[in-house]
Formats: sequence, structure tokens, C-alpha cells
Amino acid sequence: MPWSFAEHITDYMSRPRLGNQKHPTLWPSEATAIIKEGETEEVIGKCRRSRFFRYLYDCYHYDTEKYSHYKNLIDQIDREKEPTDPYLRWIWKQGDLYEEYCLQTAKESGVYIADQNQVYIPKYNVSGKIDIVTINPETGKYKIVECKSVYGFNANIVLGTPSQRKRGEMGVPKTNYLMQLGLYQWWYANKDDNFEDSLILCGARDTGRFAEFGLTVEKNEETGLNHIYWYPHFPHSGPKVDSKITIESILSCYKDTQDSLDSGIIPEKDYVLQYSDEKIKTLYETGKLNKSDTARVKKRLEQIEQNRTRINKQLEKGDWQCNFCNYKNICFDKQKQPKEVTY
Repeated sequence: MPWSFAEHITDYMSRPRLGNQKHPTLWPSEATAIIKEGETEEVIGKCRRSRFFRYLYDCYHYDTEKYSHYKNLIDQIDREKEPTDPYLRWIWKQGDLYEEYCLQTAKESGVYIADQNQVYIPKYNVSGKIDIVTINPETGKYKIVECKSVYGFNANIVLGTPSQRKRGEMGVPKTNYLMQLGLYQWWYANKDDNFEDSLILCGARDTGRFAEFGLTVEKNEETGLNHIYWYPHFPHSGPKVDSKITIESILSCYKDTQDSLDSGIIPEKDYVLQYSDEKIKTLYETGKLNKSDTARVKKRLEQIEQNRTRINKQLEKGDWQCNFCNYKNICFDKQKQPKEVTY
């Protein structure tokens, strides 16, 4: 086959990075939190088992002797881990280009202070990098700016639909954006009086639309915990919203991962690849399915109620976190049923 430029650069993006291996850390981009509402709890963000697998794999190859008792599980990960989709690597690269675009514009416009500032929380072995630090020319204070690119239909969730924008409204920032920047604000900016609120800039690669959100981390008087707050900032402004996400919950989930590694107790998965019949029925009854899925479930329930001999197949639906997880074949069999994971 003749040489292909597209194939060449796709292979280049997937090549192993050379150099001395760094001590493994946990990442702000894979944060998890638990939001409590009365008696119910909701897990948001990265699946703790998925994060454990990634962290374990890095730790094993950094210090094989120390973690040699995990060899069987490491071998299983090598056999069953799904490779990253090459198209996803192109998406990541486009995200890098959006960040680079914002960085260069910050320099050209005279508000650039720094970029890629290292943030390390030693007690929890969490390490990340701040995209950009800018100066607010109106106040002389510094701001952390995280740049996130979005695209396609789901971009409307963050940017706001066209009708929302006409009403002067925007969407809602993703929870993983809030947790990542929340950690930076709490650990880095809140400790320095020269810093003020941080910003999340979300831009659409396909339409050019953008939405900027402000973010603060403040102690909530009712709970006594550090809550992450956000608010619409530009092109439309709005009131501050309590995300209900606490720094304490994020850090506790990181501690769970380290404790699991040290104890040898593999964490339970936080999501499922295929919902149970009861879960799908609940989603249907609470109006949380899209239009086509709602119609399909409604038809099936009617057939069951009418004692039909032929009943439509159950809706195949699960958490997107599992569908896009590289480790799903370790947690689930080909029938999407949970597998026991041991080492």
C-alpha cells in the first residue's frame, strides 16, 4: 500500500513516549466525587475501578518488585484492555490545538502570565497542570483559565442551545471540568491573595461558539465543607450555582484508590455496561430517556401488560462511562454481565 500521511501521523500519535518514567500520580482530570441528597448518593466523574486499573498499571511498571503480587491482573489488563480508538487521538489533538490557540491569543492580547503550572497535592499524590494563568487588567489580580473544546450535538449541554442563547442563557459546565479546576482553585489560587475566581472557557471546534464560566471554591456554612460553585460569565452572566461537589469528597475518593492499591482490595465499579430491567423502567417513568428510547420502552411495557407472545427486545442501555472505558472487557463479559475481578 502506498505511503499515507494520515496513517503516518495517526501512528505517530499512538507511539510510546520515550524518557525516564516518572513516579505515578493520580490526576485531577480523573477526579471522582459523591454527591449526597438526603438518603441517596450519586457518584460523578471517573469510575474508581477504572482509575485504579490505570494507576495500578503505572505503579507496577514503575516498581515491579513492590507490586509483583499484582502480576496476574497486570497480565489480564494487557490481554483484555481495549486500545484507544485512533479517531479519539485526533479528537485529543484538536483539544490541544484549542488550548494552544487560547494560549497564543492570551500572549498577543497582553494578559498572559504563565502556562502549564505544575500543581501537586502531596498528601493524596495528585498531580496536574494548569492550562493558563492570566492577569485581569481591570483588577490586577491573577486568574486560572482552563480551556476545554467541545463539539457536536452534546456541545449544546455546555454552551446552551440556540434558543437558550437567544434568551440570554448558557448551558452547564461538565462535572469533570468543575472538579479539575476546583482542585486548582482550592489548592493553588485560594492560598494566594493575588488570585481571584478562576474561569472555564469552553469552545466548539465545529461552530466557533463558546461559553465562559466562573468558578470559586468556598466553605459552605451549612455543611462546613469546601463546595465548588460556578456561574455563567460570558457571553451571558448569571447567578452563582452550588454544584454540591465538595473538595473533601474528591480527595476522599483519591484516598480510596491509594488504599485499594495498598490493601489489594479491588474497588467496586461505579457504573454498569447494561442497565437492569428495573433501572430502565425507572428511567422511563422519571422521563430520563430520550424520545426514541422512551417510545421503545413504552411499546415493550404495553406488550407485557397485554400478555403478548412476541415482546420487543429490551432496550440496551448503560452508563456511557463503561461504553467508552478501555477496561470494560475486564469488568464485563460478552453478554455485558459483570465478571469477577481478582488477582
